Amino acid sequence: MAIKNLHGKPKRNRVVERLKNRILPMTLDERKEKDVKIIDVALKSLYNDGGKVARSLKQEILEPSRIKISEKEAERIWNIMLSTGLINPVIGFGNSGKLTLTNEGYQLMTQYGSYSAFLEEREQQRQDNAQGIMFPQFVIGTEEKDPGEGGGQKAVGKKKGEK
Repeated sequence: MAIKNLHGKPKRNRVVERLKNRILPMTLDERKEKDVKIIDVALKSLYNDGGKVARSLKQEILEPSRIKISEKEAERIWNIMLSTGLINPVIGFGNSGKLTLTNEGYQLMTQYGSYSAFLEEREQQRQDNAQGIMFPQFVIGTEEKDPGEGGGQKAVGKKKGEK
């Protein structure tokens, strides 16, 4: 016997319908990619509008870019941007939620043009450094013993290129 709710649908059907329409949570990579895009938009907006010193994150950066995020997500992005050291919050009456670029933020935008380009360059350098590590390589060779000591050969390690 199915339990009926006020709308006339059995409870079991509502649960199944809710599971079908459920939005799956983002993976860590998807969230990071989304964060980078939002930070890119914020930095470009602050950098390209040189006449305006401070901009509101929600009203002047995210809304014109048609980026819709929850209040909780906006606060998380705010904290991430502040922790990068590229953006400072503006303090004072009527300046709640406004940001300005730091000197490091201007340098990053001048040099790389975007936060994503900076991250790509840093990842490329990390990969180049990882490939540049040289481990000692040994070649196993033989060294002949004096025939008077029983003769024969013994294996010895030599660095590559040594004689």
